[in-house]
Amino acid sequence: MEKQYKDTLNMPKTDFEMKANLVEKEEKYRDYWLKNEIYQKLINKNKGKKQYVLHDGPPYANGNIHLGHALNKVIKDIIVRFKNMSGFYSPMVNGWDTHGLPIELKMLQNLNKNHKDFSILELRKESYKYALSQIENQKEQLKKLQLVSDFKEIYKTLTPYFEAKQIELLKKMALNGLLRKGLKPVYWSPSSQTALAEAEVEYAEHRSPSIYVTFKVSKGNSFLQSGDNLVIWTTTPWTLIANSGVAVGEKIEYSRVKVNNQIYVVAKELLESLTTLFQWENVEILEVKTGEHLINSEYIRPIKKDKIGKVVLGHHVEIGTGTGLVHMAPLFGEDDFLIGKKEKLDFIMHVNDDGTLNKEADKFEGLFYEDSNKEIGLFLDSQKELLKLQFIKHSYPHDWRTKKPIIFRGTPQWFVSIDKIKKDILKAIEGVKFHHDWAKKRLIKMIENREEWTISRQRAWGVPITIFYDENNEPVIKEELFNHVINLIEKFGSDIWFEKETDELLPEKYRNKGWTREKDIMDVWFDSGSTSIGVEIEGVEKPFDLYFEGSDQYRGWFNSSLINSVAYRGVAPYKELLSHGFIVDEKGQKMSKSLGNGVEPIELIEKHGADVLRLWIANSEYSDDISYSKKIFDQNIEIYRKIRNTLRFLLGNISDFNSSQKIALTGVHAFMAEEIKKLNNNIIKNYNNHKFISVVKEINNFIIEFSSFYLSITKDSLYADSKTSLERLMIQTNLYNLANLLLIALAPIIPTTTEEAYSFINKENKQISVHLEDFLKEEEYNESLINEWKEFFELKDQVYKLIEDEIKSGKIKRQNEAKLYLKTESNFIKSLNLVKLLMVGSVEFSDVTKVEVFDSIKCQRCWNHFENKDIKGELCLRCDEVLKNEWS
Repeated sequence: MEKQYKDTLNMPKTDFEMKANLVEKEEKYRDYWLKNEIYQKLINKNKGKKQYVLHDGPPYANGNIHLGHALNKVIKDIIVRFKNMSGFYSPMVNGWDTHGLPIELKMLQNLNKNHKDFSILELRKESYKYALSQIENQKEQLKKLQLVSDFKEIYKTLTPYFEAKQIELLKKMALNGLLRKGLKPVYWSPSSQTALAEAEVEYAEHRSPSIYVTFKVSKGNSFLQSGDNLVIWTTTPWTLIANSGVAVGEKIEYSRVKVNNQIYVVAKELLESLTTLFQWENVEILEVKTGEHLINSEYIRPIKKDKIGKVVLGHHVEIGTGTGLVHMAPLFGEDDFLIGKKEKLDFIMHVNDDGTLNKEADKFEGLFYEDSNKEIGLFLDSQKELLKLQFIKHSYPHDWRTKKPIIFRGTPQWFVSIDKIKKDILKAIEGVKFHHDWAKKRLIKMIENREEWTISRQRAWGVPITIFYDENNEPVIKEELFNHVINLIEKFGSDIWFEKETDELLPEKYRNKGWTREKDIMDVWFDSGSTSIGVEIEGVEKPFDLYFEGSDQYRGWFNSSLINSVAYRGVAPYKELLSHGFIVDEKGQKMSKSLGNGVEPIELIEKHGADVLRLWIANSEYSDDISYSKKIFDQNIEIYRKIRNTLRFLLGNISDFNSSQKIALTGVHAFMAEEIKKLNNNIIKNYNNHKFISVVKEINNFIIEFSSFYLSITKDSLYADSKTSLERLMIQTNLYNLANLLLIALAPIIPTTTEEAYSFINKENKQISVHLEDFLKEEEYNESLINEWKEFFELKDQVYKLIEDEIKSGKIKRQNEAKLYLKTESNFIKSLNLVKLLMVGSVEFSDVTKVEVFDSIKCQRCWNHFENKDIKGELCLRCDEVLKNEWS
C-alpha cells in the first residue's frame, strides 16, 4: 500500500545527472560550441553595440601552461563571457609573445646546440619554428580551460604585419626625438650576454666579498699629503681594475688619522665603527675637514699602479655604510658614469660580454669577473693595501630568466628618452580607472623613477632596430628610410634585415655610399608593449577597455604598453587596469616544480574537470596572492557539488512547470521572490566590479539558506499537492526563477555545467546555448517585505531550539510530531501558516511558548501528522483529495 502511495507523489524528474563526469562532458561541450559556432554567434549578436574589449597580454610562447596561466586566462574568460552576455561587443583575441632570449635558449637546448653552431639567420629560423610549436602546445592546453574563444583569431608578435607596426612605433619615436644611442652603464647579464631592462631584473640574496682597501695619495693638497691612505669600501673587487676616481661628499667631514705610523682618511662619523672593525689602537686624529678640501688630490690606482686617479666631488656619497670615500669605475655604475663624464675620468672596459676579463685586466685577463675577486684580494693583500676582508649576504640584482647575477656595464645602447614624455604619461594615467589606490600609485611611481628605457638587445631572435649608419658611422633618422624598411618587413618579415646586404635594404638613392646598419634587436618588452598598436580587432576602437595581468606587470607590460601608446598616440592603451597576485602554496611560498610544490592545471582538469578549477579560481581573492592547497581545493569541490545538486533538485521539480504562466505570489513565496531579486542585483553588482569571489559566496550562501529553509518547507507541497495547486505553482515559480538565475549567473564561471543543465530546462525562447542568453537585469525588490520577515526567522531559531531539545530527550522523533504553543502579540506572526513554515504538527497561540508531543495520526502518503478529525481513512484530507482527483 505504502509503495502505491509513493507512486502517487510528484517526485523530481530530470535527466540532469547527479554525477558530474566533467572530464568527458567538457570535451563533448567544447566540440558542441565549436560545431555550433557559439563564440561567433555571441560576438555577432553584439556587433555594433557598445564595446568592452579586454586586451589579452601575451603569455610567453615557451613551455606548458602553469597554474598562474590558468588563473589569468580563467578570470579574463569570466569577464569576457559576462560582458558578452550583458550585451557588449566583447571579442577575445588571445595573443603570444614570441621573441627573446628564453625561446632562443630553449630551442638550442632542445637541439643540443650552441648559438655558435648557427648563423644569425639559421638561429632566427629555428627560433621561429620553436615559437610556433609552443603556441600550438599552449593553445591546446588553454582550450581545456573551456575558454569562450574559438582561437580562430589570435595574434603573434612574430608576424610581418605586427613587426611592421612595431617599427612604425620606433619610427615615430625616432622622428620625435625620443630615440637616442649612447654609451651608458646598463644592467648587463653575462649569462645571457645582453643588456636587460629594469623589468627583467629581480633581486635575490647573494654572497659577496666586502673589502676595505687603501689608495696611496701621490699628490696632496692643503689637507692631504703624499703617502696618506684613502680608505674605500667595495663589494665588487673586480671593478677596482677600472678604477679612475674616488668620490667624496662636499659637506661630509673627513678625519685624517694616524695609526701605527700610517695616515688614513675616513669620514669622521664612521671613524669609531671603522676603528673597531680594523682593530686599530692608539688612533690619533690629526685634522678634520669637509670633502671640498680633499678634491684635486691624486692617488696611485689600486691595480693599475702606473696610473693616477683623481679625488672628485660625488653627489651620491653617503655615510650610512662604507668609509665615506667611494671608489669609482665610470663604466660600471650610473652615478660613476655621470661624474666620470663631468670630471673627465678614464673610462676602462675590462669585462667581455660573457663576463670574462679582457686584456685591460692585465694579469687577471681570462678570469670570469666573479672568480677574479679572490685573485684581486690576494694581490691587494700582497701590496699591504687590504685592510679588511669579510663576506656579506645582501640583496643583489639577478637576470630573471637565467637566475644568475648581473652587473652594471657600460656599452653602446639604444634608449627611449622617457623623461621627454613623462608629463604626458603621468597625465594619461589620470584618465585610467583603477580598482585599488595602491595600483595607481605603483604605476605612477614606476614612471616617475624612469628616465630612460634601454631597448636594444645584443641577441639574434627579435625585431631588429632598423636604423642605418652613414659613412661616418652616424645614425640616419629619416622617415623615408623607415618607410622603405617597414614596407619590406610587412611583405617579407623581419628576417629580411638579416638576409640582405645593407645596400639592398636601402632606397636606391642611398646605395653604394658605404653605409652600415644596426645589428641589435629590440627588447622583448618593446614587442609586447606594442600590442595596442600592432593588434587590430574587427569593429574595435582603441584604446582597449581593460588590461588584466599579474601584479608584476606594473613594471612590465602595463609599463611598456603605457610608454609606447603615449609615444604613438598620446593616450594610455587601456581605460581600466586590473591585476592579480601569484599562486603560492599554503605556506606562502611561490609554487615551482623545483621546490616540489607545483601543481599542474592540466592534471587538476584531468582529475576534477575544468569547471571545478574555474570555480576555485573565481572563489579566490585574486587581487592578492592566491594560496593553493588540497584542503582549499576540496572545499571548492564541495561547493561545486552543492551547486550541482541544487540545480538538479530545481530542474527535477520544475520539469512539469510552464514558465510562461504568471503566478501572483503571496506569503513566504512572495518573500522568497524578493530574496531572489536581491541576490540577482548583488550578482550583477559584483560582476560589474570583477568581484567573482563575492558572486560565488553570494550564490553559495543563498543556496545553503534556501535549501535549509525554503526547500525544506516546500517539499511537502511539491511532492504531495495536486500538480496544479496554487501553492505548488507559487513554489515552482520561485524554483524556476532561481534555476534560471543560477544558470545565467554561473555560466561565465562553470560554463560546462551550466550548459548541460540549461539543456534540461523548459523555457520560452530558449537559445541553443546558455551562453547566448542575455545576462541578468537589475530588478526592484521590496526591502521592507524582506525586513518584515526577520521577525519570523528569529522565532524560527527559538522554536527549532525547543524542538531540538525535545528530540534529544526522546519525547518526539521528528519535527512534525511537535505541537507548538506560541506566545506572541505580533499580527504578522499570527497571519502566517506556521504549521508549514515551522514544519510542526500543530500551532496554538498561548500565554507561554513551549513544545509538547502532538497527539496525532500520521498520513500514510505525506507522513505529516494530523488530529484525528483531519484524517480520512489513513490519509490526510489533502492527500485524499489529490488521489480522488488525479489518481482515481
